[in-house]
Amino acid sequence: MSGNDLSTLHKFNGWRCDSCGEPITSIDAGWVEWLSSEGDRGEDVLSGLQLVHHGSVLPNGAGQGCRYDRLKEFRNRKTIVEGLPLERFVGPDGLMMLFSLLADGSLPRDEILELAKRVQVPGYEVARDLPADLTSSNTVSQFLGHRCYLQLEIREMIALALYRV
Repeated sequence: MSGNDLSTLHKFNGWRCDSCGEPITSIDAGWVEWLSSEGDRGEDVLSGLQLVHHGSVLPNGAGQGCRYDRLKEFRNRKTIVEGLPLERFVGPDGLMMLFSLLADGSLPRDEILELAKRVQVPGYEVARDLPADLTSSNTVSQFLGHRCYLQLEIREMIALALYRV
């Protein structure tokens, strides 16, 4: 299976929203946000990095939007919601933005690394949602480890998943 075969499968296009679980099918429809608060010693404490739908309403038109509720976060935890459009994290400049966040050290390292893989590595978003038995080293041999999959490994995992359907 070539990487281009994936683009024909509607359920594998784009990214999965961390809030509602529905697809984000274009870069313009995505938003990356996180929470910012003040630590005990006055330092910035950032957490809760998530990739969600950009709009204030769910794509199906029902219920609360996917983004953090700014008023609720401030009232309950004295936390400010910060964020940027998904497009700021995609491509070479987006990778540098992710490196900058990583170097700054304010956001949890694992959250930034996971976001980087999701937005920079073709097919990773699909592979991360596959059942654990398909992503284990017993099924597909991993060269790198740490959920850092090579393109060949991603294609193998997706092919196995499609074969099971």
